[in-house]
Amino acid sequence: MKAIFKWGGAALLCAGGAGYWYFSGDEVAAQTRFNTAAAEQGDFVSKVQATGTLEPQELVDVGAQVTGEIKEFGLDVDGRPVDYGSEVKAGQLLARIDDTIVELDIKRAEAQVSQAQAQILSSEASVAQAKASISQATANKNKADRDLARAKNLGVGDALSQMTYDQYVNAAEIASANLESATAQLQTAEAQQASALAQLQSAEAQLESELRNRDYTRISTPVDGTIVVRQVNVGQTVVSSMNATTLFLVARDLTKMQIWASVNEADIAKVKPGQAVQYTVDALPNESFTGTVNKIRPNATMSSNVVTYIVEVDIENPERKLLPYMSANVNFIVKEVKDTLLVPDAAFDFRPAPAQIDESARGMHRGPREEGAPRPSIVWRKVSDTTVAPVRVIKGDSDGTRSMVTLLDGETLKAGDELVTGISAVMPKAGPGGAQGGLFGMNGPKRRQRGTGGAEAKPGQVDKGGFRP
Repeated sequence: MKAIFKWGGAALLCAGGAGYWYFSGDEVAAQTRFNTAAAEQGDFVSKVQATGTLEPQELVDVGAQVTGEIKEFGLDVDGRPVDYGSEVKAGQLLARIDDTIVELDIKRAEAQVSQAQAQILSSEASVAQAKASISQATANKNKADRDLARAKNLGVGDALSQMTYDQYVNAAEIASANLESATAQLQTAEAQQASALAQLQSAEAQLESELRNRDYTRISTPVDGTIVVRQVNVGQTVVSSMNATTLFLVARDLTKMQIWASVNEADIAKVKPGQAVQYTVDALPNESFTGTVNKIRPNATMSSNVVTYIVEVDIENPERKLLPYMSANVNFIVKEVKDTLLVPDAAFDFRPAPAQIDESARGMHRGPREEGAPRPSIVWRKVSDTTVAPVRVIKGDSDGTRSMVTLLDGETLKAGDELVTGISAVMPKAGPGGAQGGLFGMNGPKRRQRGTGGAEAKPGQVDKGGFRP
């Protein structure tokens, strides 16, 4: 029993010495430090962020309606062959397509017009001849009718034989038949004349179509603008189909452009026509530009289960520094408040330990709330390096970094006050001999290296006293 107490006392003595040795040093504990951010008095802007592409406000598609080879390009306002970025005026020639086949078609159509005109002249002569025949047949019929009438008055007898009377009847019948024949010839001639007139109209329409095709071989711009895209080269064959082939894209006015921004469905309700917009482009990172929402396209797109809407934003580009199809970082201004109290959002997440609350402020953060009043939030103002005090506020809108706040009655918070956002541990500095703070920030003992002496040393081996940290 005495041996047990003897060895137990020795163990306690050794443990106490080891503990003192382990925890001794220049700094015996790790320190804590409050992370803080200052309250601010300033302007608050709530915004919806999106990305988009700059587009010409009006883009004109200039195409070809005939098939043929591109023979040459026209000249721009500076007298140079049209190309990307060329400035052009309405009606100005952009390109000319080979019109050899079209010219042959025009000559063929002109010949058909001449042939139809000749047929009309021939039909007019036939009509005139038929009308003359009708007049002569009418006169003959009238004479025969009068002769027959006199014969009927005389009657067959001594003065008029039966043979003579029959001759008068026969003459009247022949004259009537000749009149009907002449009338039929006139109708035939008039029908031929109408057919010739229709052929002339068809030939003239064909000629007009061929002349229009010749005009189509001259590709011109319908508006003043800038050539954004040129899709053909000299010598390339253009093949016309159901849809006109696009040769050039002309932006009507690059001083007025649009941004087509993709807005997430969660934010689209915050975007309205007429809303102010701020945006930047990667090409000019140090400049900010403004615009106005024009409209929200109702057709949505889905990608990776994310629904987005296209919002058109009208922008001004008077210096033409912005180019079509640049990427834009867009901020839709949802709310803007001047000169308001702002608190960092991280301050609302901090919860102090009871011992860190300043004695003069303990229990104050549990103040009563009036019925129907909004639930207050609490932020913690730094009082000293180790204590904080609560400030009750009504949290407003957030811009993602800061929130507007309204102080409850009796609370005090001003710009520049430090609000605690978190706690960080500061490890102690190295103690004498260069050893770093050990567990809990305290210096630990040096450990003897194994295999250099002691119980494991071989006979005759000298302990070098080596240590490892």
